[in-house]
Amino acid sequence: MARNATEKPVCLTRNKDMKDLVTKVRQVAQTGCPAVLITGENGTGKEVMARLFHYYGPRRDKPMVTINCGAIPADLAESTFFGHEKGAFTGAHEQRTGCFEQADGGTLFLDEIGEMPKSIQAKLLRVVELGTFRRLGGKEDIQVDISLISATNKILSEQVKSGDFREDLFYRLNVIELHVPPLRERKEDIRLLTRYYKDHFLNLYGKEPRKFSDDCIESLMKHSWPGNVRELKNAVERCVILSEGDIIDRENLPMQICKNGSIHPVNYHSLADKIIQIKFGSSLKQVEQEVINQTLDSVDNNKTEAAKILGFTRKTLRNHLDKHNNEA
Repeated sequence: MARNATEKPVCLTRNKDMKDLVTKVRQVAQTGCPAVLITGENGTGKEVMARLFHYYGPRRDKPMVTINCGAIPADLAESTFFGHEKGAFTGAHEQRTGCFEQADGGTLFLDEIGEMPKSIQAKLLRVVELGTFRRLGGKEDIQVDISLISATNKILSEQVKSGDFREDLFYRLNVIELHVPPLRERKEDIRLLTRYYKDHFLNLYGKEPRKFSDDCIESLMKHSWPGNVRELKNAVERCVILSEGDIIDRENLPMQICKNGSIHPVNYHSLADKIIQIKFGSSLKQVEQEVINQTLDSVDNNKTEAAKILGFTRKTLRNHLDKHNNEA
């Protein structure tokens, strides 16, 4: 998706680390740095940082093209990135430009770069290093001049060790790393973001002004926010839709926030970043379902990836979810 990002993106924060990050984004962008890597958990606001980078850079009046690498079928990946010539494969009835050509002169944002097929990574390295590529079925090199922003919720260095990501590409993309901290590490932003999204959705749905009760705010502050800002935004939208009168009560919150998250992930960069905490007294069925839910949250509801982490087949995971929904 291409956008002309002449309007400054909104980044609301009171957190010192986030303010320092925005300052760093602006500093790096103004140098014209051709490639940066944005890391952080799902829902932390990596795309907002990418848009800020584009806005502060010398290409702000040019298009910004955004591609989610995890949402592209493997057999369409090469055509999506590099385009194709007419007749390059069955169904290629006309020439098509890929995202690199579309972003020429501007910025290309590759979200979830860790999901990029291994077969495409070598060609991406060539574009990053030389600025040239060929369309699928093409015979001539095409020159492009872009600023490349990559983002991932994965630890790419671990993917390099496992062989899922090219080491040379990793070092080429990781010239400057910009890490977005999770919401649980910037609790002072919860009230600010809650108020912002509340006003936004009240206006969107044409509702009268209202405020959150103290109990509701307390629950929001205690929650661990495994889905980060995206989860908060969705929770506030739910509250605005379901609430009546001038007070938003605790009963309007999603259940996982009301119970204050009996299982939640720990610090993204801690040594125990793959550990979850289980509240004493939880039944095995509750533990199983919470682990499945948290795993799905951690991979942005990608069931194939969640099944791989849990050691299930995708069909087994689907059966677990169907069983839980029926019991609920």
